[in-house]
Amino acid sequence: MTPTRTCIVGLCIAAAFSACSGDPEQLKRKYVASGDRYVAEGRLDEAIIEYRNAVQQDPRFGEARHKLAKAYIQAGDGPNALRESVRAADLLPADVDVQLQAANVLILAGRFSDARDRARTVLEADPRNVRAQVALGNSLAGLKDLDGAITQIEEAIRLDPTRAGSYTNLAMLQSAAGRLAEAEKAYRDALARDPESAPANLAIAQFYWLTRRPTEAETHVEKAVAIAPTDSTANRFAAAFYQSTGRPAQAERHLRAAVDADGTPAAQLMLADYYIATSKTQDASKVLHALSSDPKVGASARTRLAAIDYVAGRVDEATAAIDALLAAEPRNVQVLLLKANVLFDQKRYADAVARADEAIAADSGSVQAHFARGRILAANHRPEEAKSAFSEVLRLNPRAAGAQVELSKLHLESGATEASVSLAGEAVKTDPRRVDARLLLARGLMTRRDFIQAESILKELEAALPNAAVVHAQIGLLRGLKGDSAGAEAAYARALAIDPMQLDALNGMVALDLVAKRPEAAHARMQTIVERAPRHAGVLTLAGRTALVAGKTTEAEQLLKRAIEADTSELAAYSLLGQVYLRQQRLDDARGEFERLAGRQSRPVSALTMVGLIYQMQERTDDAKRTYERIVALEPGAAVAANNLAWIYAENGGNLDIALQLAQTAKSALPNQAAVDDTLGWIYLKRDLLPLAIGALRHAVELDPSNPVYQYHLGLAYARNGDTNRAKRALQTALTLKPDFDGAADATKKLAEMRTLSNVSQ
Repeated sequence: MTPTRTCIVGLCIAAAFSACSGDPEQLKRKYVASGDRYVAEGRLDEAIIEYRNAVQQDPRFGEARHKLAKAYIQAGDGPNALRESVRAADLLPADVDVQLQAANVLILAGRFSDARDRARTVLEADPRNVRAQVALGNSLAGLKDLDGAITQIEEAIRLDPTRAGSYTNLAMLQSAAGRLAEAEKAYRDALARDPESAPANLAIAQFYWLTRRPTEAETHVEKAVAIAPTDSTANRFAAAFYQSTGRPAQAERHLRAAVDADGTPAAQLMLADYYIATSKTQDASKVLHALSSDPKVGASARTRLAAIDYVAGRVDEATAAIDALLAAEPRNVQVLLLKANVLFDQKRYADAVARADEAIAADSGSVQAHFARGRILAANHRPEEAKSAFSEVLRLNPRAAGAQVELSKLHLESGATEASVSLAGEAVKTDPRRVDARLLLARGLMTRRDFIQAESILKELEAALPNAAVVHAQIGLLRGLKGDSAGAEAAYARALAIDPMQLDALNGMVALDLVAKRPEAAHARMQTIVERAPRHAGVLTLAGRTALVAGKTTEAEQLLKRAIEADTSELAAYSLLGQVYLRQQRLDDARGEFERLAGRQSRPVSALTMVGLIYQMQERTDDAKRTYERIVALEPGAAVAANNLAWIYAENGGNLDIALQLAQTAKSALPNQAAVDDTLGWIYLKRDLLPLAIGALRHAVELDPSNPVYQYHLGLAYARNGDTNRAKRALQTALTLKPDFDGAADATKKLAEMRTLSNVSQ
């Protein structure tokens, strides 16, 4: 063959190959077929790559997107499964399986409205489609339309009375609606139609478990495992049940069975996690070391090994391992969160938040990352940002009880009692087994003085957890609020017998001593506790507060300094130390402590208010003004700062219109504070709004008739308004109360002028 002919033949072959390889229709079918083979072999990662290749060839290839979504579902990749399921459903509107897959994934993602619409689309074409009726019912349940949801499931049962799964769904919905008897009947009906169904037995077991009937739950758990002894789901459910009921040995047996049944590295990781949770770190390490070189889960195994090292005190080894993992995989969410947790434990909050933010950047849908961020921000006293983080957790997973609990705490601390009670109640519904949620609900109910419901919850907890110190501490608080001091003391004593460092109980005991005018007893109690826990920041802070109340300011100062040294985030210690310095007239030291406290808070309104007040006490008016201006910029409704800034503006040539706005803001927040009415009245007087001035100043005097300055201001307003007799009485009262008050000279002068005018007129 001549060179020229060889070249031509080569070009023809290349052209033919190019034509074949460039045909998108052939290529996309080839990629789908390859993906199907990988799915059949259980090689999901490879299948996902092939299906994605098919979609790249034809973005509107609905079949490929549907299969890609199914592969993501099998791989546990929720966000990608959701995205591809919805795209496939949009491209294949007439395919029932595709529409129902999208509906069910949307339900799991909490997008109930979209799921409802998908299910209804199917039912419009096929009104007797049972799967669509069930999907519609579940979507309505997610939207809280429980009656509508149950109606839909009942319709599904009528269409196919032999479908046990429909009864199971109905029972779950009726249970959510509080219809426990109807729910139990529906579960039993499901079992009657298929008594050898492992899923039906697991469903009724879960019902009994959640309604606190563990004996009946266990019967059906064991029945499910007996029916399907090698089923991974049944054994995992059994393991969770036995863990929650305090029988770890039986849980381990079922986890091992799940591993034997499944055999995958993911199942072995689950067993390792169980060992970690039950402090069997040697067993966990053995499993994890075996998995550490696995290409799929090796990084996860090494991350857990690093965590075990850190908890065991091998900090250098753990840190080196975490840093090596991050160097290899800088966007690995698990490793970033472990690093964030280590930094959080070391109270390096800024660095911890940065790592959590990196985890969110790597996976914005990571519930764990948003939760970690919220926890760090809450500990760093950044409550509004923490609320946003936990709210994002609930947007991603409305059933995340942990986020509901944390949000409830933050709302309770900020005084939003109703929001706190609502969130705690939702957490209890989401997971009735959470003790912290039920305790928080009881605390919120006590705050709004709903003692009957709070007592019911606490009695239930006491019966279930007789040796939980925190439960007895809350019982003590409830009894104290109800006026039963003896009962409160008994409950606190029981809590402290179980845990001598239980801070709520210690606080309660100290409060009882102080109310009973036994400050020395409270002081002696805390001295004993400090000896037992000399570096416990909470104990030291409480001891410092107790010493301060007992008049032992030098000792209080030492204790509070030790509390801050033990934990620089113990904010109460800064505030109390500032109060110690104020009592000793050490104003610069006091201001320094409140400034340090302000530096550790994101919205330091209270701390800066104290700084402003101290500046005023030191007659540093310009510094006070700047401080109050900073406060109202942070929090426009900060009443004390608004009132004091209004006064400064009024007395020092400031803008009276702005001063009036500030004074009115303070008045709306503090309607019955004499100082606020006096400021408002004084500004009205300066603006010559005499009826308004007299009204505000008269209210100030009514609230505090013994204050000579308020009487003086009212006297001036009466005088300006021509009411000489009332003016004389108010000014004379001011001088009688305190002959040398600030303004006494002017009051004396005004009285003399009015008497002279009165004599002339006579």
